[in-house]
Amino acid sequence: MDDLYRQNNYLTALHDTALALMNNLDSKELLKSMVVKAGELVGTEHGFIALFDEADGNFKLQVAIGFYARHSGLEIVPGLGVVGQVISLGETCIVNDYANWPGRYPDVEYNSVNAVIGMPLKAQGQLAGIIGLAYLEARLFTQEEVIVLSRFADLASIALINARLYTALQQELAERRQFEKKLEYISYHDALTGLCNRALFKREMSRLEAAKPKPIGIVLCDVDGLKLINDTLGHEQGDSLLNAAADIIKGHVRADDIVARIGGDEFAILLPKADCYLLEDVCARIRYAVDKYNAAHLELPLSMSIGFAASGADDGELVSMNELFREADDNMYREKLHRSRSSRSAIVKALLKALEIRDFITEGHGDRMQFLAANVAAVLMLSERRTADIKLLAQFHDIGKVGIPDRILFKPDQLTLKEQVEMQRHAEIGYRIAQSVSDLIPIADFILKHHEWWNGNGYPIGLTGEEIPLECRIIAIVDAYDAMTSDRPYRKAMPAEAAVDELKRRAGSQFDPGLVALFCELLSQNLEERVI
Repeated sequence: MDDLYRQNNYLTALHDTALALMNNLDSKELLKSMVVKAGELVGTEHGFIALFDEADGNFKLQVAIGFYARHSGLEIVPGLGVVGQVISLGETCIVNDYANWPGRYPDVEYNSVNAVIGMPLKAQGQLAGIIGLAYLEARLFTQEEVIVLSRFADLASIALINARLYTALQQELAERRQFEKKLEYISYHDALTGLCNRALFKREMSRLEAAKPKPIGIVLCDVDGLKLINDTLGHEQGDSLLNAAADIIKGHVRADDIVARIGGDEFAILLPKADCYLLEDVCARIRYAVDKYNAAHLELPLSMSIGFAASGADDGELVSMNELFREADDNMYREKLHRSRSSRSAIVKALLKALEIRDFITEGHGDRMQFLAANVAAVLMLSERRTADIKLLAQFHDIGKVGIPDRILFKPDQLTLKEQVEMQRHAEIGYRIAQSVSDLIPIADFILKHHEWWNGNGYPIGLTGEEIPLECRIIAIVDAYDAMTSDRPYRKAMPAEAAVDELKRRAGSQFDPGLVALFCELLSQNLEERVI
């Protein structure tokens, strides 16, 4: 009768424990609950759970109560102690005389342990952990207790699997929410500057139109000459300029204002509760910041055209946000038309200065070439306009080199075939620069063709003979002569006589033979003192 009563108590306790475990999906709480509930089944307060640590591939005591509390975090050695035996064999291990057991932990403190049981917790047939209990008093684990604890271990394994699945699901949901947030951020923000993009700006315009805050303003900023920068120096430099513009704009508006990049070179600011006076102040601060930036970045100036519009000030009627945007855009475009020529000229001057800073050969090279080319033009009795174009070409013929990387421009050794092709791009880059500036448009075609050869082996088109513009043929000879008679990083300047011999040797192949003869005659008539 006592056995039936005790077995009934075990089963009732096991049922209650199983329900408690199955309803607990928090892994940390579940582990502690497992040890406590298992101990309650057999009347002990000493127990532990060891789990496999995927980070270092070992089993460690994750939860420990009673005697084992001081050993929490202990790394288990396979084969040592009860837990080590379960790891090695994958089966329940019962030791009812721990003090005299050969496989015990040797520490003296374990002398107080009388009996220990360790049971495997398995997930999908694999050992996931070990749950263990101990008696310090003179008690043994009976067969009945072992059966109950084995059933408990089976239920605990299921509960552990459920908790892990729940944790994995929660983690997956958290990652999905994080991914969705990231996706939403990406869909509404500009990848380069981190500002709002056009989609979010339009959404905010709609929101503010519905909220009707009075007054409200829009400022539009357009980076001048961005295409020119991208075409000549590359998109990396253009991106750097865009980031500078974004930082300046962000740094000179209020925290609640909405700043967006709404196009390749265009930025917009939404300013709730902003009248014309505030908008004028914002624009003035942005312009001042641009001037300050340019003072520190002489190599590549930033130029922005700015326009604004306000609505609803002094109890006036609010116009639609689209109308307000159009007004700001018109004002910005009006300023851009006024600034267009000066801003592009400033960029070209900065590019030329950058080339002089990068390449000391360029410094003075253009001036010497202008003088030489003007003398040739005078002998040929060219018109004043053509002479002016030749002098301008002498100054700007190599402007495209600003788009050539330093590793190629300054390479002391012979260029590889791939590097030669990239170097030859400077003629096309220079052409695009000249096309964008009204003052250089007359010589844009000459810049493109100044590396054509008389025999057709030049670049980029492969023109021959008199297909090559006269201006280009003159500049080719003058450029080669000045290059040969100037110091280079890898050689000293040639004597003038040697340079003349080289020009004659290449006449008919690289150079116009008639022009070479004329140029050499100029030099031989002792005009060097006036020409060179």
